[in-house]
Amino acid sequence: MSADDARWSFPRRLGFLFLGLFLGLNILPHFPFSIPVVDEMLAVQWLALWEALMPILGNAALGIDEPILVGFTGSNDMTWNYVQLLWYVVFAALVALPWATLDRKREHYATLYAWLRIVVRYWLALNLFNYGFIKLFPTQFEALGPIHLARSYGESSPGGLLWTFMGASPVYAGFTGLAEVLAAALLLSRRTTSLGALVAVGVMANVVMMNFCYDVPVKTLSSLLLLGALFLAAHDARRIADLLVFNRPTMARDLGAPVLGRRMRIVRVVAKIGFLMLIATMAIQAMGRLADRQKPVEKDPLYGAWAVEQITLDGAPPSTDEARWRQLAIPAAPIALLRRARGEALVFGLAHDVAAGTITLTQQGPTPTQHVLKVARPAADELILTGSMDGAIEVHLRRIDTEHAPLLTRGFHWITEVPYNR
Repeated sequence: MSADDARWSFPRRLGFLFLGLFLGLNILPHFPFSIPVVDEMLAVQWLALWEALMPILGNAALGIDEPILVGFTGSNDMTWNYVQLLWYVVFAALVALPWATLDRKREHYATLYAWLRIVVRYWLALNLFNYGFIKLFPTQFEALGPIHLARSYGESSPGGLLWTFMGASPVYAGFTGLAEVLAAALLLSRRTTSLGALVAVGVMANVVMMNFCYDVPVKTLSSLLLLGALFLAAHDARRIADLLVFNRPTMARDLGAPVLGRRMRIVRVVAKIGFLMLIATMAIQAMGRLADRQKPVEKDPLYGAWAVEQITLDGAPPSTDEARWRQLAIPAAPIALLRRARGEALVFGLAHDVAAGTITLTQQGPTPTQHVLKVARPAADELILTGSMDGAIEVHLRRIDTEHAPLLTRGFHWITEVPYNR
């Protein structure tokens, strides 16, 4: 989409207004959520607004029977997110059509288009910096521990498999983060916006494909970011095609800023300084989270993954798969992950009283249930748990050697005479 001053056709004006309104509705409310101190308060108010609207816009208007959960759960693909996007589309269409029709005497929206590009540039850069920093200072993906190394591929969800893949190589994750930061940095200057948009299109196309193919619940946000990158790149689509496809000369484009009065020039400078300070704050916060993660943590004496060799319930082998244990994993966090016979995973809070020789497994729920089990260690790699848990239980376990797993020990090789694929 070009912003030249020639008269725009009606479809072009309508398309621009629709796209501008749709992007604006998705972008503008989220800028305040990045401002330290007030971000949480504003997010709470935003959620409260949509929680009040869902019974009308979701349940009544769309015939959704179940209550619609509104919140930030780590997923951007909740029902309320899709309802929200649908109504953004409806609102943008209902406003764009009469606007373009009633304003048909206007020749173009070049100034509005220039401002929209600025808003999209900084919104896209903000998100790319955020995701790039948490990969460069690796905190987005967990380092591989007993839980990851003791489970089979078949027990992983597609998203869990992707997270394990990325967590296995902080260098590769950092490389992808560097690409995101590079694209974001290029978007901060008008002269390099087109290059930054092209880099962002490549980066976000890959992210979108991973999110869709591995069922990562950030499909809507990543798709919006890709749309923003495509919108920015489309500004120079004809010139790029002339240069790279048709081998034709292309004219230079005016990269001047929108004409502003003295007050607006001051506002622009202050806003850009504030944005750069926000980016610096994000980088510092990412480094702080990495430093916290790298602090030495005293591991539980039972740290690791344990395979169940024998289990009895009320003196006999369990009669159901639900009662039959297969594996127990205890990571650095005070939790325990129990895998049943068919691979279902249950997460318990863990409290280990070394002096008393007991562990307490707390099963979360409306009424948390605690199970106190006696711990015996006949050998360093053996563990016996006895106590009451759905009956009188006795479990014999043996430690799984995850510290020497190929994912951790194989490393990098310049020369490989025979492929090492396990």
